[in-house]
Amino acid sequence: MMEMSKDIFISYRNDGVGSNFAARFANDLKDSGYSVYFNPDEARSGDFPERLKQAIHECKDFICIVTEGYLAQLKSNNKVCWIRDELLYAKDFGKKIIPLLINGAKMPNDVSEFPEKLQFFPNIDAYVFPEQYVKSPFAILCEILSSKNDGKNGFRDVYNLSKLFDSDMALKEILSKAEDGDISAMLNAGIYYYYGISGGKDERKAAFWFKKVSALKSEYAPVADKFIARMYYAGSMPREDQSYEKSYEYHVRSAQGDIYSAGQAGFMRSIGSGCEYNYEQTEAYFLSILDKLDNPRKDTLCKFYIEHGEFQKAADIYLEMADTYPNAAYQLGLMYKRGVLSTPFMPDYKNAAVYFRIALDGGFITAAFELGTLYFNPVGSFKKDFVKAQKYYHIAAEKGDVNAQYMLGYMYNYGHVEKDLVLAIRYFEMAAKQGHVLSAAQLALLYQIPEVHNYEKAFSYCKYAVDCGDTPSEFVLGTLYLAGRGCEPDEDKAYLCFKHAAEKGAPEALMMLRKMDEMGI
Repeated sequence: MMEMSKDIFISYRNDGVGSNFAARFANDLKDSGYSVYFNPDEARSGDFPERLKQAIHECKDFICIVTEGYLAQLKSNNKVCWIRDELLYAKDFGKKIIPLLINGAKMPNDVSEFPEKLQFFPNIDAYVFPEQYVKSPFAILCEILSSKNDGKNGFRDVYNLSKLFDSDMALKEILSKAEDGDISAMLNAGIYYYYGISGGKDERKAAFWFKKVSALKSEYAPVADKFIARMYYAGSMPREDQSYEKSYEYHVRSAQGDIYSAGQAGFMRSIGSGCEYNYEQTEAYFLSILDKLDNPRKDTLCKFYIEHGEFQKAADIYLEMADTYPNAAYQLGLMYKRGVLSTPFMPDYKNAAVYFRIALDGGFITAAFELGTLYFNPVGSFKKDFVKAQKYYHIAAEKGDVNAQYMLGYMYNYGHVEKDLVLAIRYFEMAAKQGHVLSAAQLALLYQIPEVHNYEKAFSYCKYAVDCGDTPSEFVLGTLYLAGRGCEPDEDKAYLCFKHAAEKGAPEALMMLRKMDEMGI
């Protein structure tokens, strides 16, 4: 079995303390889901030095387990020094070098103790680790790694495991036939390189073979044209500029033999990308191939209809695929919620809820926010239910939906189900970190409440909301400057904030200006 590259390379001196720590540390990283190169894991035979160099070249993080013995060996002039060579490779390859100081080791203050080419090493930020480290320093280190764990996936580095299919050998056979003029093999070669079936993606080689097949205009040409079109669209065609025009041209050439290209050509027609826009021709084109399209390509036509106000036409197509395509159910929910499926327009929250639940059951998490909104602020005979609203906002918020995070913070802040300032702050901060302005404005007020006060945060969030153009927050910022709360007091800045807020229509700001004038501030 051949293995792929590892993200983390561990360098250590085999001096007992260093090797024992390195072994434990490597196992902890692996248990946490990181991909680790630790050289006792492989035999030191054959081209071991070259494999070592290759492993360093391919890693993201280079971690040095630094003992006094490690430092002494770096300072020495020994002709053979594995750790010196590893460190220099890492530097030459531009890797992120992270020294871990263990067993009382300390970097020298005088870099001249090291040979000239290693004098960069003591200047690198190092982390001190106790030999029997607890979780905390390990967790801190993981946060600064360029490498990311993969959720303890035991197959992360497995490559060519199958006993029945060897992708490297298969590519070699394909290339042999392709070079002899076999058009099918040429196409296969392009596909192997495009998808990285053997050894990773290589778009230069993929383009070479696809263009050969396209030029021969055989039965395989439409498939090659599809990939050429995709490369032009993405801008990944070697030595050529990104081009929607060329992408559209090749998709049209491929459309007769490839339904993906047929759908993509329709999409490009629908927005006038790489071709002239024409509503009637686009609709007629889509309808002529509708029965052959898969759900995502049918979705393109539906969105085309929605953008042009043809809601019922979109709904008719979405209804046919709502049970198998969660986005179709979600879009139906939106149309019922907005009332665009009735004449005159009238929201239908009952049907909206039905389709949002179908979408959510299918894994479309955004539907949870919409469900929460139906129950939080209902229309017509649909009943308000804050408990259900909070339940659905929770689902969406924990998956990162910024609007759900804001609404959940709002509900906890005002006690719609239960009042909890800590949870309100938690969800407002989750949203504010994603740039949600109203969440920042809420935090500016919450952090002034005695039970949870943090005036510095209140000022910071308020300033952000003001910079984003929130008028109420400009009034609040004026009060913070005036009182010196979370900042140095500055009456002039306070006056300007009130003045700006008053000019934008905030009467409370006008009152504060009058008060400052009366007090002579």
